Amino acid sequence: MIFTAHRFDQARIALFGMRIASQGLRDEDGHSAIMNNLDYQSIFTFRGRAYNEAMAAFPDARENERSALLELLELSATDHFLDTPAGGGYLSEGLAARFGDGLFVTCVEPAKEFGAVIDPSFEVINAPMIDVPLDDGSVTAIGSLAGLHHFKSRAPVFAEWARLLAPQGQLGVADVAAGTPTAEFLNGFVDRHTPQGHDGVFIEPGEFSRLMEENGIEVYTEELVDVPWIFPRREDVGAFCKKLFFLETASEEQVTNAIDETLGIQYQAEFDHWLMNWQLIYASGRKTI
Repeated sequence: MIFTAHRFDQARIALFGMRIASQGLRDEDGHSAIMNNLDYQSIFTFRGRAYNEAMAAFPDARENERSALLELLELSATDHFLDTPAGGGYLSEGLAARFGDGLFVTCVEPAKEFGAVIDPSFEVINAPMIDVPLDDGSVTAIGSLAGLHHFKSRAPVFAEWARLLAPQGQLGVADVAAGTPTAEFLNGFVDRHTPQGHDGVFIEPGEFSRLMEENGIEVYTEELVDVPWIFPRREDVGAFCKKLFFLETASEEQVTNAIDETLGIQYQAEFDHWLMNWQLIYASGRKTI
């Protein structure tokens, strides 16, 4: 087992770590407490359409994030891949680009409206992530990209994944790590400017490894990875994130400036594009029982 969660910069985590109070609609710092009472389905029934519109307008923005997850898995055209929660099918589209029609993909998306844009060539199931209507051991690989921080309790999700995975089946997961600038931006600026607020429950170091081991999945890797988002122009950063996170009370310029201050934005002259700093924690493993 390779475990590299120690790569977390503890000083940086202390600097950027934050927990949002949940008293009233807004706490004394102006943060929303509304999201504490919302589940994933409610959140993306509300703002899934805007999220999908942002992804359609900038389809390459999050390619680093997606590629880093897919590279953790040793997939072939004979696999049955489960994308969950699938959102608008972004992760699955990356698989289709690599394997064409050879790989069978099932998208599980709890919010039906959010998943309405998923490519119909994929099997789509609208169901809770902890109660997927598929047989035990029926999938050979599972991928989950950036949806788990909307779930307060992740143990039932991992238990369901272990049920669905065939022996030697693979799991790859990525999400926002607690105490990082990414977490600060989401539970800070985004929380203040989106109607529902954003009170994400972010991933602690070692959490993914523990949940896998508890469910008979041998851990291969867990590490914090830089996966910057890519844009043709600096102003595109604000346009994309305003739409993606449904930031109604901030202008595109304010969004861009807040991101530059919290996360950082750099011009990459070699490729003539702009990078928005972004980090996720990635983990992978294989079912052994």
